[in-house]
Amino acid sequence: MDLPAEPRVRWILHRAAALLEQGTEPVRGLVLPTADYFPDPFDGSPNAVAKLLERVQALAGLSDLTVELTLITPEGETMSTGCGSGACGPGGKIEARLDRVGRRPDGSYVVAVGTGEVRDPVVLTTALVRSVACMFMTEADAYDGLSTAEREPVTDLAGVLLGFGVLLANGSHVVVKGCGGAKVHSATRLTTNELTLALAMFCKLFGTDGRVATRHLDPVPRERFAESETWARANAAVVRRLREDPDGIRSDAFVLDQAEGWMSRLFSFGRSKRAPTAEETLSELERSMRASAPKKTVDPERAKKLAELRALVDETLEGQ
Repeated sequence: MDLPAEPRVRWILHRAAALLEQGTEPVRGLVLPTADYFPDPFDGSPNAVAKLLERVQALAGLSDLTVELTLITPEGETMSTGCGSGACGPGGKIEARLDRVGRRPDGSYVVAVGTGEVRDPVVLTTALVRSVACMFMTEADAYDGLSTAEREPVTDLAGVLLGFGVLLANGSHVVVKGCGGAKVHSATRLTTNELTLALAMFCKLFGTDGRVATRHLDPVPRERFAESETWARANAAVVRRLREDPDGIRSDAFVLDQAEGWMSRLFSFGRSKRAPTAEETLSELERSMRASAPKKTVDPERAKKLAELRALVDETLEGQ
């Protein structure tokens, strides 16, 4: 499966557990790129961009924050939200950076957006989601203790837990066509694989049907999300512990299932054997006990232990 390496998966779990303790939860559930969530017409004007920013704030439960939007041209000129209507000019590169967000001494915020970002709705929405996630992190003091290198990726993760995982996953894989052909850009710091894994965790944590997310993901994120859902189902007990036992998650007191899909298992001939799942391990134990025990003799203690193990596995599977 094309998933992040296990050390990175554990890092995502560690940081997600901390963010959940700091109150990083969705206000409107899973936010989708539909008129139900974004009903305002968009014409590319500064006022329309400001309205979109207000909408993202509301979806994150941060409407009480005072925010000023500034649009920056490639030449470094600025346009405030008070400019007249009309599409913003071309130019400007796609960037994933937090220094676009500033906080004034009075507690209000300033958000800078490049005019080139306004031309692409996916890039623009991703930039605004990351900006609002940065505001949330700042208000919650969630940057305390984070290294400089972690600030950007943890902001992406916070955006997912606030409900914006679909928008961020799409923003992580943006195909831009130009004279030299199509190129893939990312408006996020986490990779597509990392964001779709976080999105699968979100769906499992908050009881969201993954099929809803799938319908609104672009092709590459959709493919990665399918793999991430398989992982989340196999590791449902670990995902639940993000809220139930954050200390256990941070101390790495858990084992991750490799969660290969059935196609990988079917064509695994000649490769090293994957580790068995908990269900497979228990089934093998049951078979060995039946084979080794006399036909009409049952060890009460072993039978009791097996029943307890079976109940534990069944309880875990029911939550998947």
